Amino acid sequence: MAKLRRPQFLPGFLAICLTIGVIANLYTKKALMTGVVVLIGSALLLSICHFLAPKLDALAKSKVDHSLLAAGGVMLLGQLAILKWLPVTVYHDPYRVLSQADQMAAGHNIWAITYFWRYPNNVPLAYLLSLWLRFTNLFGLSTNTSIHLLSLIVLDGFIALLLVMVRRFAKRNAPVIGAASFMLLTPFAYTYYLQVFYSDLPAMLSLLALFGLMYAWPHGNSISHWFMGFGLIAIAAIGQLLKPNLIVLLPALVIVLALMAFHKHVHWRKLLPLALIVLGFGLSIPAKTLIYQESNFHADQQFQLPTTSWMLMGVNQHSNGMYSGKDVGHAIKIGNQKKVQAYDLKTIPQRVKKIGPIGLIKLWVVKLGILQRVGGIKNWYNGGFRSAPAWVQNHADFWSQLTRISYQIATITMLLTLIMCLWTWRIDWSDPKDLLVLLAITTTLGIFAFHTLLWEVEERYGQIVLPLLWLSLAGIKQPQREAHARQAVIPALMAGLAIIGFAGSSLLAQGYPEHQVVAAQRSQLSVQYHAKPHLTQPNTTLKESITLHGHANYLSVQVHAGSTVEATLTDAKGHVYPMYDAGSVYRLHHQLKPGTYTITVKNTTHSAQNVDVVKTYNYHLAEHPLIIDGVKHPHASFVFTCMQK
Repeated sequence: MAKLRRPQFLPGFLAICLTIGVIANLYTKKALMTGVVVLIGSALLLSICHFLAPKLDALAKSKVDHSLLAAGGVMLLGQLAILKWLPVTVYHDPYRVLSQADQMAAGHNIWAITYFWRYPNNVPLAYLLSLWLRFTNLFGLSTNTSIHLLSLIVLDGFIALLLVMVRRFAKRNAPVIGAASFMLLTPFAYTYYLQVFYSDLPAMLSLLALFGLMYAWPHGNSISHWFMGFGLIAIAAIGQLLKPNLIVLLPALVIVLALMAFHKHVHWRKLLPLALIVLGFGLSIPAKTLIYQESNFHADQQFQLPTTSWMLMGVNQHSNGMYSGKDVGHAIKIGNQKKVQAYDLKTIPQRVKKIGPIGLIKLWVVKLGILQRVGGIKNWYNGGFRSAPAWVQNHADFWSQLTRISYQIATITMLLTLIMCLWTWRIDWSDPKDLLVLLAITTTLGIFAFHTLLWEVEERYGQIVLPLLWLSLAGIKQPQREAHARQAVIPALMAGLAIIGFAGSSLLAQGYPEHQVVAAQRSQLSVQYHAKPHLTQPNTTLKESITLHGHANYLSVQVHAGSTVEATLTDAKGHVYPMYDAGSVYRLHHQLKPGTYTITVKNTTHSAQNVDVVKTYNYHLAEHPLIIDGVKHPHASFVFTCMQK
C-alpha cells in the first residue's frame, strides 16, 4: 500500500485554503439545490478531465495551437456580439471612474463629487483611463466604443498571455486546453471582465506579466534584459497604482528568498529582476503624486477613510467582514479623520474580544470562503442589461442560473485539481520554474491573508489570484498516468455534464426565480457623494423612451429626495400610467407588455425642483436620449429600473 505523503507547509496550507473555497462555492444557504447541481457537475467534469488528459497530451502541438487560435476567433465574435446586443448598465465605482475619465478626456479636470476624496486610490485609474479616451477621441470614437475596445485588448491579452505561460510551464497539451476551456467556455470571457472596465482585470494582467518576465529573464541576453527590466519597473508601478494590495508580492518575494537562502540556492546575480520589481513599486509613490498634479486632484482628508476603517469592517461579524455601510456611515458622521481613526482603534479590539477566539476563527473561514466565491460574476458592478433582446428576457432565469453554475463548476474543478497537485508536490530548489510556482503560491497566500485577517472582503477580490493558480497548476510536475476508459465513457460523461448544466439550470430557474431587469439605466454619481441634480424649472418637461423586449410589472424612476414632480409612463397607444411618490423615487406597479414606452417627468409646481439626471460628455448611457423641453440630450438620462418581479 502506497504511503500517504505529507505535504510541504506552504503548498499544503494553500490546499486547505482552496478547500474552503470549494466548500464556499458548493454551499448556498438559500438555494441548497444549487450546491447539489454544482457538485454533480464538478464530479462529471473532473472525471472527463481525468480520462481525457492523456488523449490530449498525445495530440500534436501544432494541431492544438491551430485549434486554440480558431477557438479564440470564435470567442472574439461572441464577445463582439455581446457588446453590441447585450450591453449592461454599469454602476457604482466603475461608473464613477468612467465618468471622471470621460470628463477629463473632454478637457475638464474638475473633481465635482466627493467619491475620489473618500477613495483616492481610484484617481490613477481615472487619469490613465482618460489618457486612453483622449487617444481614441483622435479617431472619433465614442467613450462607449473606446471602453469596449480597451476591455477587449486587456481581456483577450490576458487570456493569450495566460495560455502562453501555461504552455511554457506545463509543456503539455492538457493544462493548456484546460486553461483555454476555462477562459473561453465559461462566463469569464463574456460577462464582468468584458462588460465592465475596472481595476480588477488590469491588476490580474500586471501580476501575470510580472511572472512572465521573471520566467523569461534567465533565457534573455543583455539587450533583451534592458527591455525586460524596463517592463518589470513599469508594470510593477502601474499595477501598484491600480491595485495597492499588489504590495503583498514584496513580502512574498522576501519569504521565497529566505527559503532559498535556507536551502542554499540563492544566486545573487539572478536577483536583479526582483530588485527591479521593488524599484517599480517604489516609483509608484512619486508617480501617484505626479498624477495628482497633472489631473488637478487635491486629497481632502476630511472625506478619506483611514486604513483602520477597512480593518474595522473586516471584523464586523454582522456583515461577515464585507463592506459595511453602517460602519462607513458612522465614520462619515464623525467627520474628522483623526477622530475616526481613534474610534476605529478603540472599536477593533472591542469587536475582537466580543467575537472571541472561536468566533474570530469562524469569521476568518467565512471571509476566506467569500473571497473565493464566483457565482455572482454576472452581476458584479452592473445593474442588469440596458434592454436585452426577447430571447434573453423570455428565459432570463435559465440564463442567469446557467451562467452561475457553469463558472462554479469550472472553478471547483480547477481548484480540486490544484489541491491534489499541491498535496503531493515537492519543490526542486534548483529549478527556476519551481521557484516561480512557490512565489505564486506564497503570493496567493499573502492576498488571502491580507483580506482574511486584516481587510474587508468581496467576491471579486479573490479573482486576482486566478492567474497564479493556473501557473501553479501548470508548473507542478505530475507523473504521467494512463487513464484507461472504454470508448463510450468520455462521450457519456460529456452528455451527462451537458444534461446537468441545462436541466439543472432549468430546474434551478423554476425553483429559485429571481427578479429580472428588463430595461435599466442605473449609472449615477450618487447623492451620497454630493452629485448635483438637474435643477428643473417650473413647467419644464423631461422625457425619455425605454424599449421593453420582455414583460415587466415594475418601474422606478429616481427623482430626488424632497422634490415634487408629476411622473408618468406612456405606452405606444397613448395610455398614461401615473407613478406614485415613494421618497426619492417614483414607482409604478403595472403589467407592461413588450414595446416602447415614454417616461415623463414634469415640474408642475411654481418653484424649481431637483431631478436626478445623469450627464456625460461622450458616453451614451441609455438606448434613447433624454429630451428636455423638446431638446435631445444624447449623453444624458434618467436613473430608472424596469423589472419583472
